[in-house]
Amino acid sequence: MKDNLKFTLLAIGIIAVFFIMGREIIETRTKLRKTQDQIVQEKKEKAWLQDELKTTKGELIKADKNLRTANSKLGFVNKKILGLKDNNSILVKEKQGLEYKIALLQEEKRAVETRLHSLSELKKAIHQVKLEMRDDRIERRKERIKQQKEIDKWETALGNQGFFTKDGKNYYKPKVNIEVRPANISLKKK
Repeated sequence: MKDNLKFTLLAIGIIAVFFIMGREIIETRTKLRKTQDQIVQEKKEKAWLQDELKTTKGELIKADKNLRTANSKLGFVNKKILGLKDNNSILVKEKQGLEYKIALLQEEKRAVETRLHSLSELKKAIHQVKLEMRDDRIERRKERIKQQKEIDKWETALGNQGFFTKDGKNYYKPKVNIEVRPANISLKKK
């Protein structure tokens, strides 16, 4: 009986060990399934995070490219603004100069109007204009004479190829210098 008891105890021990091991195996399998499910879930999350990372990197690259483009455009616009500011300052200076000239011309206009309203000043102005017209005529006449002398000089230099007449006109122009001295004046003075 002892053997039976031992055998029974051994069998109960083995069954208990098998039961405990079975329970441990079931718990381990359950934990393994949970771990595998967590791994699958984490792989899904990792894949999703990698997709998000790729998308974010793409957006970041686009944003960087847009930022560079915006910076280059901003630099171009800043250069244009500086150029326009320089032009604006030049135009402001020119405007001030023109306003000054306008003020001077208005003052001169007032002075001329006051001169023209007074009869004596009007007579002086008419006399001055006539003198200026006379001087202009004299200058034009001198210029025409000078031009004619130059033309005559060139015509004389070119000559008439040895002919005295051309097309029935006489082209021979003798040049004679005549000096006149009084006969009764002596060269030595007393």
